[in-house]
Parts: sequence; structure tokens; C-alpha cells
Amino acid sequence: MSETRPARRWPIITIRVLAVVVLLQVLLQAVLAGGFVTGDVGLLGLHFANAILLVLTSGALLPATILLVRPGRGPWWPIVVSVALWWAIVFELGLGFARLVGLHIPIGMAIMGLIAAFTWWAFTFRPGRHQASRGPVPPDAVTAASPGRNE
Repeated sequence: MSETRPARRWPIITIRVLAVVVLLQVLLQAVLAGGFVTGDVGLLGLHFANAILLVLTSGALLPATILLVRPGRGPWWPIVVSVALWWAIVFELGLGFARLVGLHIPIGMAIMGLIAAFTWWAFTFRPGRHQASRGPVPPDAVTAASPGRNE
């Protein structure tokens, strides 16, 4: 009989930290853009610098989400989200350089929604409770875990 190891917690902790950092950077981007639009042109340089840093920090989510799957034994879909988020941020940066504000602002709002939802998920995810990637659950495990079963 083989023993299953408990899921490791450090990968999700790493994701939580990175998700909060990226979320704060995205919020800062909105603040800097608002300041620039209202006339403080000096904030454009900070908006640019934060955008470059945002590409780097959001890129760090990819290896973190890979480590969530292995060795963290978590779900695979956060890898897809981290790749989509990174590409959206890179696309957003290109739109900003091209001064295509009509697309730059809505894509920025979509990025805000995506990282906010991802951060919420990261804080609600509990390692060790994920079963989808491990195949079917044996019927006796379901019966034993069912509340109200006193057989």
C-alpha cells in the first residue's frame, strides 16, 4: 500500500505573495495614469517604469504556478492564467507605447479584474483538497467522507 504525501504549502504561499505584489502594481498603474491624465506629466515616467517592473513580476507567476502543480500537487489551470496575464500585460505595454489609449484603458481594466480574481482564488485555495488532477476518487473514500454516515 502506497502512502500519499501531503501537499506542500510553500508554492501557494509564493503565489499569494506574487499575486498581491502584481495586484498592487496594477492598482498603482491606475493611480499613476489618473495623475497623468489630470495634468501631472511627471507621472508618465513612473507609469512607464512600473509597467516594465510589472512585466517582470507578473512573469514570476509562471514558475510559481508550475511549482504549484509539481511539487505542490495543485491544479494546472493557474499556469494558463499566469501566461494569459503576462501576455495581456505585455500587450498593454505595447498599446501604451503606441499611445492607443482607446484600447489601453479597457485592457488595463481587464488585467485588473483578472489579477483581482486570481488573487482572491490564491487566498481561498487550500492545498491538499484538490482532487481533479489525480483521477477518480475510490468509492470507499467518498462513503467514508460523507457526513451522516455511521455504518
